[in-house]
Amino acid sequence: MPNNVNDFITFLTFLFYGLVFFAAGVAITSKVTRSSQLTIARHLSLFALFAFVHACHEWLVLFLYLEWPTLPPHLLPIISALRLLPAFVSFVFLLIFGYSVLKSVYPQHRAKLNLFVLALLPLFISSILTQEFEFTPEFFRLIALRMRYFIAFPAALLAGFGLIGYAGTIRTTSDKVARNFIAAGIALIGYGIFAGLVPTGVILLPGVRIELLRGIAGLFILHFLMNALHIFDLERETQIEERLQRFAQSEKMVSLGRLAAGIAHEINNPLANVSLNVELLKKSLNATDPGAPYVKRFAAIERNLDRASKIARELLTFSRHDDLGAPVELLDLNEVLRNTLTLLGPRQQDYDFVLNLQSLPPVRGFSWKVEEVFLNVLINAMDASPVGAPIKLTSRSTPEGVTIEVSDCGPGIAAEHLSTIFDPFFTTKEVGIGTGLGLSICFGIMERHGGHVTVANAAPGGCIVTLTFPQGVRDGA
Repeated sequence: MPNNVNDFITFLTFLFYGLVFFAAGVAITSKVTRSSQLTIARHLSLFALFAFVHACHEWLVLFLYLEWPTLPPHLLPIISALRLLPAFVSFVFLLIFGYSVLKSVYPQHRAKLNLFVLALLPLFISSILTQEFEFTPEFFRLIALRMRYFIAFPAALLAGFGLIGYAGTIRTTSDKVARNFIAAGIALIGYGIFAGLVPTGVILLPGVRIELLRGIAGLFILHFLMNALHIFDLERETQIEERLQRFAQSEKMVSLGRLAAGIAHEINNPLANVSLNVELLKKSLNATDPGAPYVKRFAAIERNLDRASKIARELLTFSRHDDLGAPVELLDLNEVLRNTLTLLGPRQQDYDFVLNLQSLPPVRGFSWKVEEVFLNVLINAMDASPVGAPIKLTSRSTPEGVTIEVSDCGPGIAAEHLSTIFDPFFTTKEVGIGTGLGLSICFGIMERHGGHVTVANAAPGGCIVTLTFPQGVRDGA
């Protein structure tokens, strides 16, 4: 225990300093980020490691400060060297964290970041080699100072600017959370100045050591970081809401499917009877001759019969839950997407299809069903876009599954219609152009494959349809 007032203040300072960073580590590890789609989720474990190791380092320094007079003199150089290890490791974790976040936020500057980070270790080593090697506590204090210049300060800068840059990517999700990430980044930069540029043990005012300012900066980091981590709660709420909406939509589709099947069967029988009687009537009136009267009227009747039959067939497709015993395949969605493009025929030449297809894991499903989904979505994108406009097709693998995105350059969908676009017979197309069953059929097929489809308006304009499939597993894997 401390023996005087100064020792007691030092004891409280280092205890507070370590506790702040330990709490920061606990705040991060207590968040469930395993299923998160946020970029920062992949890197926060590095910051937690920095916080835990750094807290242990400060408490080790506190212990050595209090017990230093009682330690054997011949062990002091070894203890001084060992004391540097946790500090070095913690700042390396912080450096990797800052580098990783900046690389994900600014991928176009990856080469510059690589050069900057790779230059730090040689600079640190060269600064040590210029000194005479004398294994004394003073020599190790010099190494600690160089480590703070060339590792700690750059690490805090990278981490701080990384959090500030990341804030810009989530501003549309939550402006409040973005501001907290910015504040945490600024606090990290401030901590970097106190921990990297000001030597340990400096007393600014009577009883006020530089470690106190470091601890206060750490407290600000903890405060703003805990508020910023609320982004994971917002993401989880959004995911739950989306799943509930998909479940409700699925239940509604099941009920509508049963109703549609009954209606389709009831419509098909009278349609077949009407078609037969029209053919008999044409023969009895000699309306098969192009010059005969009533030819145009019979042609109009047949066109409308064909349209009614098409609607009945689509109703049956919408309501069908079996796949005619077809075997489940392992599908390469990139290949299925390319095959679907060929089904568009000459119309494909009227639009600029931009493909950004990444290597994908296999997906279990029925190729002809998936082609039907892609075909419906692509036709909708072409109908919405002006001729010659780009239609972007993107594929990627995410922790949630395999994703296909189709982006068009159309007017988008009115906000009040987004909740009803999967309803049967809902369409924004002109009367007579669409039946309004395309997206309903897509929804059912995606549910059948264990996936889901979402539609959202793009920021600059147009619409983005996202199809997410669960990843398939190869036999024997």
